[in-house]
Amino acid sequence: MIRFGILGCGNAGAAIAAHLKLLGHHVSVYDAFPAAIDVVLQNGNRIELLGNAPVVGVAQMDLASHDLGQVVSGSEVLICTTPAHIHKTLARDVAPYLRSDQALVLYPGRTGGVLEFRKMLAEYGGATDALIVETQTIAYACRKSGSSVNVFGYKHEIPFAGLPDERLNKFQKQIQAVFPNWTRAPGLWHTSLHNIGMLFHPGPTLLNLGRMENGVPFDYYIDGFTPSIAKMVEQLDSERLAVATAMGITLPSVQQWLQTSYGCRGSNLYEALQNNQSYKGIKAPQLKQIDDKLQLRYVTEDVPTGLVPVAALGSRLQVPTPTISAIIDLACAFYVQDFRKSGRNLNQLGLEDLTIQQIKMLECQPPLRIHNQRW
Repeated sequence: MIRFGILGCGNAGAAIAAHLKLLGHHVSVYDAFPAAIDVVLQNGNRIELLGNAPVVGVAQMDLASHDLGQVVSGSEVLICTTPAHIHKTLARDVAPYLRSDQALVLYPGRTGGVLEFRKMLAEYGGATDALIVETQTIAYACRKSGSSVNVFGYKHEIPFAGLPDERLNKFQKQIQAVFPNWTRAPGLWHTSLHNIGMLFHPGPTLLNLGRMENGVPFDYYIDGFTPSIAKMVEQLDSERLAVATAMGITLPSVQQWLQTSYGCRGSNLYEALQNNQSYKGIKAPQLKQIDDKLQLRYVTEDVPTGLVPVAALGSRLQVPTPTISAIIDLACAFYVQDFRKSGRNLNQLGLEDLTIQQIKMLECQPPLRIHNQRW
């Protein structure tokens, strides 16, 4: 039995917390938003897992708490399911409690999650020798309602990577005994540049904003991905893959990822999405007021933690990313803010003063050794 602490009790957090408890592990849950924990407390510390999860049923949490320190200190493995653009704040809040012998998983890390989190831990005096892991994605296509979470689909493969590298062997054995579908990636850039969320979320969301504001329900991944929008996502993907190639790594295309994760096929991305049964029934947000778009994680999370760092890497590597840049510009215009400045730019990731070769070396060399006193 492993003592897990789940930081974030939204869709993914509720799903993995219930899943782990139903597998027989000790599970504590925390959320920075009191209402998310209050719902669990009001239901007797129980979360119900429904749908197409590997196990289903009512899971009795060992602890549901508003006290972050209590959850962190009582756990061996922490799994952070908060939005990636909150990771900086989480690192600040976790720093006083995190121990060197613990592992913290950014689930998912998006692009540069481990690098940013370790940099923030160092700035706030936290345990920089704790194992920080990022996953490429989450296992569940799911939606939470009250204290229940419905799983529409469960992915077959969850790649992960982390630092310090020498501690990953022990973690790999530990986590794969629980989740056999978690697979160790060759290095951080394999998980960070394999960020599918930045392809599926910001562009299609921005191009469907009018539809969302009209208030008519529609399936996000089915109705929201017209042939033209799917073609645009394929262009985003080709730019992502070009940056990966320039970094010296080979990654699957978004269409290949759909086949690996969900077993769906098609002659192009549009057809593959239409054939993905796991995405059917996942509704797009309905925006009742113009400011409701400010809460859309598909933009506020995936632009600064996905598109921004990939475009920044592309610029350093002299790889053109015009479609990615266009979506960033569109997001900045709609949201009247500079995501390039606030997001995971090279400075925020601690990469600004590194050479291209040093950046590539992060696949196998912990940043603390490269940055010396900076980190």
